Amino acid sequence: MALLMAFALPASAQKFHYGVKAGVNMAVQSEIAEYYNNDNIRVGLTAGLVGNYHLNNNMMLQAELNYDQKGSHSTNIDTKYDYLSVPVLFDYSFGHAYHTKMSVHLNAGPYVAFLTRAQKTEKADGASKTTNLMDASHKAEAGALIGVGFRQPVGKHFLFWDVRLTVGITHFDIANTSSRNKMISVSMGYEL
Repeated sequence: MALLMAFALPASAQKFHYGVKAGVNMAVQSEIAEYYNNDNIRVGLTAGLVGNYHLNNNMMLQAELNYDQKGSHSTNIDTKYDYLSVPVLFDYSFGHAYHTKMSVHLNAGPYVAFLTRAQKTEKADGASKTTNLMDASHKAEAGALIGVGFRQPVGKHFLFWDVRLTVGITHFDIANTSSRNKMISVSMGYEL
């Protein structure tokens, strides 16, 4: 993102925008194609920095640096996997150009995420036990995401809302190669 800013800002300041975003996500850990039987949802935070470069009136490239809380939650076991993720997205605006009226946009692309915390808390007989899972977990994750949202000009700035589906392509657990991190996130942001 720093390289994108360094090259894009002097060349065309009006084509480059940056901002912040925050929201909530619903994360699960299950097999990659299992979407119908996911009741162990961990509700967590997603927040980050956004930088994008407008290629034309309807297309842009966007890079982000996000903090994402993933994992799973059940009655007796909570797993918390927190990541710093870096998605690089292609974003397309339908209908109106980005800088004119409210637009609907679709974004998709890959991401890489770096593990900052991995732990499991088990509750039994009124007591809880927390286990550190960092040594049993991969320190990096690769995946893909797709999302849809709205972007609204506010003067020379923008408000945006996104709903995204994120799927880990690599597995998070060293021993369990079938489960992946998956999450649906809803976020709101402000671009300068």
